[in-house]
Amino acid sequence: MLQKVLWFFLLVKPLLFPLAFAEEQAKVLLLNSYHPQYRWTAELTRGVRDKLAPAVPVENLYIEYMDARRFADDLVYQKKLTELLHYKYSRYQPDIIITSDDAAYYFMLEHGAGIFPGVAVVFCGVNVFYPELLSGKDKITGIKEGMDISGNLALIRRLQPNIKRIILLGDTTGLGLRMTERAKEIRAGWLTSPVTRDIMLEIWDDFSLEELYQQAARQEPGTAFLVLAIHKDRFGHYFSYEHDLPLLTQYSKVPVYGMWGTLMIGNGALGGMMNDPYQHGTEAAAMALTILSGVRVSTVKIKEKASYSPVFDYHQLKRFDINLDLLPQSSLVINLPVSLYKKHRLEINSIVAIVMFLILIISILFLNNQELELVVKQRTRDLDLRNKALEANSNFMKHQANTDVLTNLANRRAGLEEINAYISRFNRDNKTFALAIVDIDFFKNINDSYGHDVGDKVLQVLGACLKRLTRPGDHVYRWGGEEFLIALPYADVQACLVICQRLREKVSELVINRHDDKINITVSIGVTNFVCGDNFERLFARADKALYDAKRNGRNRVEAAPVD
Repeated sequence: MLQKVLWFFLLVKPLLFPLAFAEEQAKVLLLNSYHPQYRWTAELTRGVRDKLAPAVPVENLYIEYMDARRFADDLVYQKKLTELLHYKYSRYQPDIIITSDDAAYYFMLEHGAGIFPGVAVVFCGVNVFYPELLSGKDKITGIKEGMDISGNLALIRRLQPNIKRIILLGDTTGLGLRMTERAKEIRAGWLTSPVTRDIMLEIWDDFSLEELYQQAARQEPGTAFLVLAIHKDRFGHYFSYEHDLPLLTQYSKVPVYGMWGTLMIGNGALGGMMNDPYQHGTEAAAMALTILSGVRVSTVKIKEKASYSPVFDYHQLKRFDINLDLLPQSSLVINLPVSLYKKHRLEINSIVAIVMFLILIISILFLNNQELELVVKQRTRDLDLRNKALEANSNFMKHQANTDVLTNLANRRAGLEEINAYISRFNRDNKTFALAIVDIDFFKNINDSYGHDVGDKVLQVLGACLKRLTRPGDHVYRWGGEEFLIALPYADVQACLVICQRLREKVSELVINRHDDKINITVSIGVTNFVCGDNFERLFARADKALYDAKRNGRNRVEAAPVD
């Protein structure tokens, strides 16, 4: 009898499992690589939530955001995040985990077994995939987002038949680095193909946002940009697709293409072979539901690539005079003009009726209330003047915050921020960097002898001279009084000495005219080079010590501070 009961239980167990799944109310964790303000993440999350809604109660869908675009390659942050998730989900262990994008996927490969032992994982949004990393892991499956660099390069050649140069934009953080490595592989084959070898393929991954905007404004026809993945610039400034991409496309004199549809279309990009994060999220959630229903993870095959399809912005196509006949037949074009009346006939007719009624009312009011209209006009003018004054004051305050008013150079505040960014970067990359302090000799005598107006003129002339004579990548700051600070990235102390000796000689040749007087000035300069582990205070103190030595040794000279 007992044997028959056991056989019956084994036969009906598969039929009872979905009911048990419904009663136990499975818990799902969605681990996002990025932040909900990142529109790609928001859309993918919406796709997961919509697909799970009929089967998973809303309170059983846990959503976490790693914010890995802002904290790219930050090991301290990753350690603290690991500790937080371990603490939190030791009490609320999920039944399955969905990861979105590369950072969350690689995080789970490294830490998942320790935080979520035995829990199945469905990944999505992975651009750079290494199958060998899944060796021995039978509870991970998902969808490769992949990347369509080659498809977008082919599309650019199709839309711009006379293209001579394509610039691929990335960075040196996790995903950006992996995508630029893939781009380099494509470039190697590109150079050997008779079809593409005459088209220059460049990869830019080391720039500040300001430099990128300036370079984009200088590009000639026959060029195009293709955005790979940008999280941060060389100074660690966050790249926002909502704020910085529209600025880039406004500055750029050539089209900007991309493959991340939700992020780029509507933010100034011309278009490209793009994918849809919402669809990506729904497909991943469908895989998760399949596994929750009792299907073994190892039998759910990994989907090799997300769907990429041609999407374009009509406004940008017209801006760059792209022939619409060259678009692929399956293209989606947003902002395509349609007959306004045909699209909104009912609304337009209603508006016309309302407008006619309002005209009648306004006409009556106009005839009887001319004085009231004059008051309204006057108040409108007053408000306009106030708004203009507020706007002018806001612009002035922004300029004042980072600019020395007298010399129009960057001020101490801007210098502290930018030099600390250099120090942070060069501490990481072990690059050369030098700092110089320039001080006008006997400046007090000039003020005492000729007055402060002449002293101000000397400061202005010297500031312009330093700006003109330094290298394009160097930065000159008005530090205070008669002192100027010069940041010289990628210059060792010997190169810095050569540059500063040339500055000192050119300054000594300056002549400032005041009536019949001709005023000559000299400067003393202290320089030092950056060493790994330096902070701003130590670097500045050494340069200041060198300046003191230059003053003590007779002025009008350059001294370098020894490094301990």
